[in-house]
Amino acid sequence: MNRLISFKKFLVVTLLSLLINTHLAALELARYPQPMQAYKEHHIYPLSLLKLAISKIKSEYQLAPSDAFMNQGRALKQLAAGNDIDILWTMTSEAREQALIAIRIPIYKGLIGWRVFLTTTNTHIDFTKPIPLEQIRKLKIVQGHDWPDTKILKHNRFNVQAGPDYEGLFKMLQYKRVDLFPRSIIEVWDELKVNAASNIQLEEHTLISYPTASYFFVAKENKALAQAIRRGLEIALEDGSFDALFQRHFSKMIRQAKLNTRTHYRLENPLLTKETPIKNKRLWFSPH
Repeated sequence: MNRLISFKKFLVVTLLSLLINTHLAALELARYPQPMQAYKEHHIYPLSLLKLAISKIKSEYQLAPSDAFMNQGRALKQLAAGNDIDILWTMTSEAREQALIAIRIPIYKGLIGWRVFLTTTNTHIDFTKPIPLEQIRKLKIVQGHDWPDTKILKHNRFNVQAGPDYEGLFKMLQYKRVDLFPRSIIEVWDELKVNAASNIQLEEHTLISYPTASYFFVAKENKALAQAIRRGLEIALEDGSFDALFQRHFSKMIRQAKLNTRTHYRLENPLLTKETPIKNKRLWFSPH
């Protein structure tokens, strides 16, 4: 009798395993760029939002990271070519929306465009009182050479020094080759932790912002995936789970930034396309 019961249990486990493996095999893989090890926390929210969107629909997609880390420039090229990845999230621009399918729901509600400055200890700049924007424009500001922010800041007449390597940008600041490194209020806290041993610190009195959107992007040929993610995000917006996830991840960071105590300079963004849903207020963060 015991042998019979054990055999039946074995059959049940085997059948369940076969069913699970068959289901997984039927799922279509949706690959995203593997993040750099030191900054994996940056990717927790967009990945959580992507998983939330997929969960809202009857989808046959299984999310998985790429085999190797790739920087943003390479990831964009690989996605456009249909190689290695199927989806990524990044700040939009007209060129990116022409090369790829943009799912025009800003995943950070524009918060990526709210920026504080990283600077160094013993800096020659006195930020304890409001500094005219014209004076800030004369300082050396560092950004990634292929970042949309670089074009935005140059359009607003900032003195931008561009670098090719993300970690190298912090080195440029650390060794005082530049004066300031504007960082989003949702990125800066992790970056301060990673660079805690250096002389990099947060400037406490100034804020710049510009309207911008970070979207999920997929390749032009992958319309089914784009439609699935768009519908999932729309459902999450309707049922409140999008906003709940946003608040859970960012409310503390927003409070830490003390936006209302800073001198705020609002900048223009020439890269936004006419399709940007600026008028849909529920898609955008406001400090008020």
